[in-house]
Amino acid sequence: MSDFDLKITGGVLIDGTGSPRRQADVGVKDGHVVAIGDGLGSARQTLDAQGLVVAPGFVDIHTHYDAQVLWDSELTVSPWHGVTTAVLGNCGFGVAPTRPEHRDLILRTLERVEGMSLSALEEGLGSPWPFETFTQYMDLLERTPLGINVAVMVGHTPVRLWVMGDEATTRAATATEVAQMRALVREAMDVGAVGFATSVSKVHVGYAGRPVPSRLADFAEMLEIARAVGESGHGLIHYNVGREPLWHAYEQLHEVSGRPVVWTSLLAGSLGPGSHRAQLEQAAQQRLRGLPIHGQGACRPIQFEFDFRSPVVFDTWASFEAVRQADDEAQRRAVYSDPEFRARLKRQVAGRCPDDAWFAGKEAEGDTRRASFREMVVSGATDTSLLERRLVDLAQERQVDPVDLMLDLALASNLQMRWRIALLNFDETEVSEILADPHVVLGLGDGGAHMSQLCDACHPTYLLGHWVRERGALSLEEAVRRLTSHPADVFGLHDRGRVALGLPADLVVFDPERVDAGPLERVYDLPAGQDRLISQAIGIEAVFVNGQRLGSQPQAAGRLLRQRSNPAV
Repeated sequence: MSDFDLKITGGVLIDGTGSPRRQADVGVKDGHVVAIGDGLGSARQTLDAQGLVVAPGFVDIHTHYDAQVLWDSELTVSPWHGVTTAVLGNCGFGVAPTRPEHRDLILRTLERVEGMSLSALEEGLGSPWPFETFTQYMDLLERTPLGINVAVMVGHTPVRLWVMGDEATTRAATATEVAQMRALVREAMDVGAVGFATSVSKVHVGYAGRPVPSRLADFAEMLEIARAVGESGHGLIHYNVGREPLWHAYEQLHEVSGRPVVWTSLLAGSLGPGSHRAQLEQAAQQRLRGLPIHGQGACRPIQFEFDFRSPVVFDTWASFEAVRQADDEAQRRAVYSDPEFRARLKRQVAGRCPDDAWFAGKEAEGDTRRASFREMVVSGATDTSLLERRLVDLAQERQVDPVDLMLDLALASNLQMRWRIALLNFDETEVSEILADPHVVLGLGDGGAHMSQLCDACHPTYLLGHWVRERGALSLEEAVRRLTSHPADVFGLHDRGRVALGLPADLVVFDPERVDAGPLERVYDLPAGQDRLISQAIGIEAVFVNGQRLGSQPQAAGRLLRQRSNPAV
């Protein structure tokens, strides 16, 4: 009889804690690490990891797989890049709880704010949905043959829609409604949610151009819900504020709940060049006071591919108000042809917006947006001579205004021409300064969202390839820690993110000389034949989830990670 189900031999062990690498074999039995060292006994399966790194499976704390998990239980593309645990429900979005009469509201919100295909959502979720409440959703995930581990936050937007219906997008809640939301969140925490997530970010614009429901909540509502999280005795609060940190709000949310707060997002250029430095300093001051408040950053540039059927990158531009309110493509085409709309957009691009209340006091942010606009390139067109050309260069060659050229090309392509624009986090010197802070929690991969516009779920291999091997910005040990034990500890997933005796055998084996994220590819494998961008992993040799090796065929290796302060509940 074999001593182990699996033995990984000859590899360099980086255990996720930040400790120095060492040569060690790893023995696995019954889904757990049971031996680490040399000269281990016999095994039913042996993997020779000579020249490779053996590390904990990566923990992705910022995904939007809430719907996708129900038709793609592998949660692709994340496990390709070494992710073995994903946290769903970020930014306050999700699919539960949802009453049957509100399903269209939820789907149209996800379509608009997270760039998800409505037809893919409708076909993928089916009809009727197999759940309504958050408890039923969690039970469904428990029965689903998950490819990787999943933890779930309860989202403010579905909670608000459950209580208030369509009015959740138009007004503040009454005291009675807040009490109902508080009870829903407490119920979700009691059945294992790892936290409560919400958003006040201006970029989160839902269907019909309305703010997403969480943006209509006053802060008193936020505090009452935070108290419910605190009463559960576990979990955290994820607060998406967009570009401008709300330092006092973070402290108040922690004060009333006693729970950690993770805020999104700490990015290069969010409030103009160098703005991250003051944010890092303020975050350090909060840590010195012992506050468990964590900024969430990213290692990849925040860039989108989009077309003018859904110009998500312009969602917070005041000049695009008429586009946000348009009900269909015909109305959007009419807006794009309107000389008055074009004139207003040109003023905003030029930084002359006296008629736009949005722009008042936003000069630094406007500088970043205009810089992004100047770097916008054509990423998809039938005329291949346009591909990868900058809009401003094309406009100069043709001696026309870039705004007019952009909209004319979009209209000529029936709004299907694709563009790529880097919005934030594209100054690598500034990004390296953010990555150098060991307290910044890495996330923002957005797996499951904006699938036709970006693919940042590949960020673990990008970090290891670009920032470790190519740039030398982090040691390999520190990069692995930032992908494993650090996010796991912040989210209370204390049995994940380490290679240690007795812990689940979530492992990734990779070649440090080759590991990287492959180029983006557009495929058409979503429900209803819809498209998405993917990135294949380079140098990932093996991924194990709870001791089972992931392969070409779907496997039920993952688990729903319920988090409870009282496991008997």
